[in-house]
Amino acid sequence: MNTLPFAVGEPFPSSEALRLGHSSRLLAKGVEAGYLIKLRHGWYCRTPAAEESRAVAIRRSISVALADAAEDTVASHTSAALLHGLPLVGTAESPTIHLTGSRPNGGRTARGLLHHTSPAPPTAVDVEGLRATTVPRTVADLSRTCGFVPGVCAADAALRTGLMTPRDFADEVERHRGRTGVGTARAVADFADGLSESPGESLSRCLMSRWAEVPRPRLQHEFRDPQGGFIARTDFDWDGRLVGEFDGRSKYTGQGMEGEDPGLVAWREKRREDSIRALGIVVVRWVWADLRSPARLRRILRDGLDRAGLR
Repeated sequence: MNTLPFAVGEPFPSSEALRLGHSSRLLAKGVEAGYLIKLRHGWYCRTPAAEESRAVAIRRSISVALADAAEDTVASHTSAALLHGLPLVGTAESPTIHLTGSRPNGGRTARGLLHHTSPAPPTAVDVEGLRATTVPRTVADLSRTCGFVPGVCAADAALRTGLMTPRDFADEVERHRGRTGVGTARAVADFADGLSESPGESLSRCLMSRWAEVPRPRLQHEFRDPQGGFIARTDFDWDGRLVGEFDGRSKYTGQGMEGEDPGLVAWREKRREDSIRALGIVVVRWVWADLRSPARLRRILRDGLDRAGLR
């Protein structure tokens, strides 16, 4: 079975293996012995390394689904988001592959596949050899079908990295006029902001928008000392009297130089916060656990607003 001329982890059709002289029985034995994985009917791959990432495995499944689909079919929705590297926050973990094509009738579901329809053939872009919806179309589809939070987190990331502009997205949303969920997509277009520097910051903004007592914050504002020297750029602030900081792990693992002691990075962050407090500004912080328990984040913000005299 190791004589199969296919790269490890790369999908191949059974018809190609049969053409090369390998029987269906031999393929079945390979699956039974663990040399092969049956991806779906008629498709196999040589067993990949155990440390293979989830993203690589999903990309392989998308490749197989597209190979079996009509020519104008493209990866879409969450599948396209994964190919474009957009975050999926607030969406259920699912192995389902999403495809979109210009079918005249309704969408259909097959095992592990969800085929969506589109009034016209969706504009396709090539993402490392795979056909996918454009970034604006992908974010619009996510917003319409998955909701406000997933849409905002993906839109913020796309705007921040320059994968789309606000005008690109607004124009795309209007092309979906009359379709289910377009109102949510419009709300995402109004709310999205490329100044959010991480999915955690985007989710924080979505949660804040639900609470009437929490004013809309300013994003990525620079604070300076009385002499004009730079002190810090903060995630959120309210009237220069309250600063909010989302502490994602990357804040501490991504800011140090190669080989630098993580403790030194944390110490530097503490010095930064002390400099902000020295200006008479109240500082509050939260982490992913607080975002998963929104009531906790709400208490943190309300306490900060009270201490800063903003409520």
